[in-house]
Amino acid sequence: MIFSYPVFKFMGMRSSLPLPSWNTVLTQIIFYFILEDFVFYWGHRVLHTKWLYKHVHSVHHEYATPFGLTSEYAHPAEILFLGFATIVGPAITGPHLITLWLWMVVRVLETVEAHCGYHFPWSLSNFLPIYGGADFHDYHHRLLYTKSGNYASTFVYMDRIFGTDKGYRKLKALKAGHIEDSSKEM
Repeated sequence: MIFSYPVFKFMGMRSSLPLPSWNTVLTQIIFYFILEDFVFYWGHRVLHTKWLYKHVHSVHHEYATPFGLTSEYAHPAEILFLGFATIVGPAITGPHLITLWLWMVVRVLETVEAHCGYHFPWSLSNFLPIYGGADFHDYHHRLLYTKSGNYASTFVYMDRIFGTDKGYRKLKALKAGHIEDSSKEM
């Protein structure tokens, strides 16, 4: 944090008046979410390769049933590696300090919600079909090994495009009764 302020100042971050308009803040935060999700997907997928999973990412997966605080529980190398996904958007746009703070708060709240272990009635995934939420990320934590899928942080489109959510979609269809369970035939 001590080093980040001068770095962000160098990249164009402002902290003086006037404050940015809500339109600017909202546009930048939407851009940050989309870019963060793209960068996080690839970084997270790399962390699920055999060596990196064993030596780095397995720390985060010590909890098969995540809860809010586990969202930030990770190996220091992972924090630096995946933290890049969170700061790349602000580094590109040079936002106002207020926008940066709001982005960080919203991002932490999103990751805590995704790790909370509950699919609440007010979860964004009930209203925004491309939002993953707790159910999406819980599936990822249930499968503790390198090929768990559901690598995206916020949205589901990257996993859908690259087919890394096939197991999750199949499980959801099975739960909804859209796929006949072969174990019932016995």
